[in-house]
Formats: sequence, C-alpha cells, structure tokens
Amino acid sequence: MAEAARSERAGRPRRPGTGAAAGTSPRRIALEILRRVETTDAYANLLLDARLRRADLSPADRALATELTYGVLRLRGRLDWMLQAVLDRPLAALEPVVRLLLRLGAYQLRCLTRVPAFAAVDEAVRLARSLGAARSAGYVNAVLRSLTRQASPPEPDPGSDPIAYWASVGSHPGWLATRWTLRLGLEEAARLMAGNNAAPPLTVVTNRLRAQPDAVRRALEAAGLDFAVSEWLPGAFRLRGAGSPAELPGFAEGHLIPMDEAGALPVLCLDLGEGGRVLDACAGGGSKSALIAAAVGSRGEVLALDRSPRAMRRLGAAMARLGATGVRPLQGDAREAGAAWPGAFPRVLVDAPCTGLGTIRRRPEIKWRRQPEDLGRAAALQGELLAGAAGAVAPGGLLVYSTCSLEPEETDAVIAAFRAAHPEFSPEDPGPALREFADPAAPGMLRAWPQRHGTDGFFVARLRRAT
Repeated sequence: MAEAARSERAGRPRRPGTGAAAGTSPRRIALEILRRVETTDAYANLLLDARLRRADLSPADRALATELTYGVLRLRGRLDWMLQAVLDRPLAALEPVVRLLLRLGAYQLRCLTRVPAFAAVDEAVRLARSLGAARSAGYVNAVLRSLTRQASPPEPDPGSDPIAYWASVGSHPGWLATRWTLRLGLEEAARLMAGNNAAPPLTVVTNRLRAQPDAVRRALEAAGLDFAVSEWLPGAFRLRGAGSPAELPGFAEGHLIPMDEAGALPVLCLDLGEGGRVLDACAGGGSKSALIAAAVGSRGEVLALDRSPRAMRRLGAAMARLGATGVRPLQGDAREAGAAWPGAFPRVLVDAPCTGLGTIRRRPEIKWRRQPEDLGRAAALQGELLAGAAGAVAPGGLLVYSTCSLEPEETDAVIAAFRAAHPEFSPEDPGPALREFADPAAPGMLRAWPQRHGTDGFFVARLRRAT
C-alpha cells in the first residue's frame, strides 16, 4: 500500500475502497458475499443488503461493494476466460478464496475505470494475507500484474461459434447457451443472454393500501432519484442507481413493494374486485399477497400459505410494514390445499417455486448454480403443487399458475400435464390489458422476457374451472 500512501500525501483524492478498514472494506465485503454464494444456496441480494446494513461505509464504498459483488457474478465466465490466459494452471485447481480474489481483481482491472490498477492489485494481496492465504499472496500479485500487462486473447466469434462465445466471454454456462440457441434461435438467444448480463433497475410498485402512485412519484422526485414510470404496470417505477429498497423514501412507511413488474402479472390475471376471497398458495415473502390485499380491499380475504417457516417470518414482517391486515399467513403445504378447503376460493394463485432462470439479471448466481437436472425436479414439484391447490378452486373460479422461469419443462409441460388430468380447467384469455405478454400460440398463457419487455422472465397461465 506504499503507492496508495504516497498518492494521498501528494494530495490526490482517495478513490472508493482504498482507505477503509480491512474488516469493512468494500472488497472484503464483496469477497464475503461471493464466498457465501459459492458455498451455500443463499442469494447475493439478501446477503449484501444485510451486510451493508451492518457496515460503516461511505456511499461510494457501498456502491463499490455492490458493483463488485454483482459484477463478478454476472461476468464470471468472461473473467475466468481472461484469467486463464495468464494462469499457469487450471483456474478450477486453485483454492476457492484465491479464485475469488483473482476474479475480484480481474473485474476491477478490466471492467471498471474508476479503480486504479495499483489499488486493485494491492488490495487483493492484502486481502489474501488477512484471510490466511499468505502463501498465495505472491501468486495473486503475479497473476493480476500479468493481467495489467497482457492484452486479452482474441474472443470467439459470436456469429461462427456462438456457443463458445456465450460460454466464455458471454458469461453463461454452456448448457444454457446451447439450450437457448436451439430453442430460440441464435439472434433471440443472444439478445436474452445480453439482457441477463445487463444490470437491471430497482423496480418498486405502489402499495395502494398506504399510498397512491402520484404521491410516490413526488417523493421520488423530491429525493432527486433517477426513475421512470413503468410502461407495463400502473403505479410501478424503475429506478437507476437507487441502492437498497429500504433506503427509498416511503419504504419504512409501507408505501413501496419491491418487485419486478412481471411479478405482478399473475395478480392481474386473477381479475380481482372488492371483497374477493383469494388463496395465495405459495406466498413466499408476500409481495403478491400484498398486491392482492390492495385489490380486494377491506372486505376481502387473502389466505397466504407457505410451508417454509422462514417465508412465514418474512411474510409477517412484510405485511406489518405494508399494513396488509387482510392477509392471513398460514404455514402449510399447497399440495394439501384442495383437501383442506375443497372448492372454497373463487381465486387461487400458485406462484410455484422454480429454477428462477428468468431472474438471472437480478440474481446472476442462478446461472452458475443451476444444472439441467434441476428442471425435471422443479417441474415435478410444480405439478404436485398445481394439482393440490386446484381442488381449492370454486366451480367457475380462476386458477392462476406462474413461475419466474420460461423453460418449457416448468411452463407449458406442467400446464399440459395438469389439463390432461383435470379437464374441468380450461385456459382463458386474460384480456386486452395484458395483450403485450400474450402468447398467440398458447391461449391463456403470458410470457414476459428480459430482452423484449425489460422485465424478469415470467410465465403465467390463467385457467377457468367449469361450473
């Protein structure tokens, strides 16, 4: 760090991340999150939000920690491709902490312009020593300095060898790149993967139980935030560079629900009105339950079912913040809903657990975590949940199935198998308001695409039960 010290004595302004204490430096925090993501099923966004709440960092250093965490996850394939060109052994053969340190350093050296090369290298070496990898500190130093001196090798041609390109420089696993290219065609698959690699806006939806969209818009303007009104969902806003949702004006007061616009499509498909009775059969954190509660009003009833105790805790806290007193959380299994409440609900939503492959732009770790066999496992559970909840739909009622995945196994195939076993349910057009997302080849089905709509990937099926 001698060079950094000399530059500060010379009066140069300190760059983000070059002067924080080692335990709270943005690079150390990013490394902590990346290690947790690699060794557990935790999601980076939840880990990072919790860690930044505990850290005493300047706004610039908070932004750097966020940029490093998501940047390394999004562009891991590109970083590994660049690093392998200067390594003397396979990247996979390195200790996990060394591999992560090299990715962090490579991202700063090749993908950021505001971090000086000396700072990126020296901080990586210092981190290696502080984490008990002192024997590898020299190696980290040598590799990163080689990266500063050598140009990147020629990239694979995305036109003549698209799989090689997207599986390396394009930062997607080869199986996904191959799958999407075969299913969607080269051009559309490339657009989808490029969309996955783009940082998404923070999207919030107005909680109409506590606020109105005009008031939310004025609060965002008064805070000087960069935002746009959603073109797809009334009362939703897309924000750039806004940081954590908890820091937004009105969040603590329950005015805002952080969720992607596509996540609201299943609720719109329920065709809700004042006083409705709804079963949210896989409620999770409760964002959709809150939107449902606002739509059915004080005379309505929302039963929010989930089998996870953790989801119940999150849901309870969210409903308290949002003032959704009409939501009744209940721990239970959607597969048993039909037996528990036969024909009791005019509206039932099954927002099923899935691979999450439609949310890669928000949760980039998913593309490195998922494997082809996960699709079959997810589809089997989704079919069971849909069949179990279907019995709770009243005659003439609506059953809406949704996933944040666009893979055929989790979408069309689940619906086809369900309808074969339950002919009393038929697909129904959700109406002109959602026509932009409608699939003309599959009546009653909606699909939102990152590359087409600027949203997460989402599938929705609306089914009507015969009277």
